[in-house]
Amino acid sequence: MIGVPLNMSICKDDLFIGDSHEPMIIHYNLKEKKTNRFLSKGRGPGETQPPVILYANPFGDNRLYRNSKIAFDMGFYPLDSLSLFVPLFKLKFGYSNILPFEKDRFLSAGIFRDEYRYRIINAEGTLMGSFGDHPDFLDGENLIPFDARGMFHQVTFANSYTNRKLVAASNHVLDIIDYSLDITKESIKRILLAPYDYEYESGRNIWAQKKRGSVRGVTSAACDEKYIYLLFNSGIVGEEYKGIEKEIWVFDWNGQPVKKLILNADVKIITVDPFSDSRTAYGLVYEMTENDEYYKIVKIKL
Repeated sequence: MIGVPLNMSICKDDLFIGDSHEPMIIHYNLKEKKTNRFLSKGRGPGETQPPVILYANPFGDNRLYRNSKIAFDMGFYPLDSLSLFVPLFKLKFGYSNILPFEKDRFLSAGIFRDEYRYRIINAEGTLMGSFGDHPDFLDGENLIPFDARGMFHQVTFANSYTNRKLVAASNHVLDIIDYSLDITKESIKRILLAPYDYEYESGRNIWAQKKRGSVRGVTSAACDEKYIYLLFNSGIVGEEYKGIEKEIWVFDWNGQPVKKLILNADVKIITVDPFSDSRTAYGLVYEMTENDEYYKIVKIKL
């Protein structure tokens, strides 16, 4: 039984799923077909607050990085000792997702109150720099407070370590960030994926939600050396569910669309091994029977 899966990360034959249930990390070995679960909910030693975001072994350093979106902390598990958590740093409110994109450098896109969308942090949690403006595709969006814009355009990350480029995808906007040189505003290639509109509140009680008629948009992102893969929900907010509405949109690293895959299952999240050339994604599909409900792991030919 899995609660609400948030993201997946893969390293060779090991698949990791971040979850809001307890225990909150599911480890599934694809070769041996064995499941291990760890990380309990709480505030004590060895515990954390859900939900959690995972990045497995991004630099070949045998680590599973874990970010708690509520506790605002970052750390890792050695892949050969998953019961041992090594804390790295804690952050203030607003850092909603943290990507380890280089050795000792982390990227965050969060709910900030200034004009910058992204923060660069070192391994001690010290802010090293800010860059990138907020999306501005909606008429009058430049007048919306920055924290509400950050709340609405929260991102999911994916990293191509060989290309030294990364993906930051919100529901409706794709940013491709080149970090092969110094990162500036010009390092971002921004693409509008679908029109959007939203309601919001700024300040002490921050919230933002899509208006009726908006496309639901991207729910998960992955990449490999050649392509970017966006799991896209084509359903419309406020309209009746019309069956399977999930698609995978494929882009090259120049931001050019390559193809669209029409799925035959209601996939919730996806992951791709960035070091593999198998062109295979793994996803989670929700299943329900008279006596049980669960998620099953599926393979998707890309």
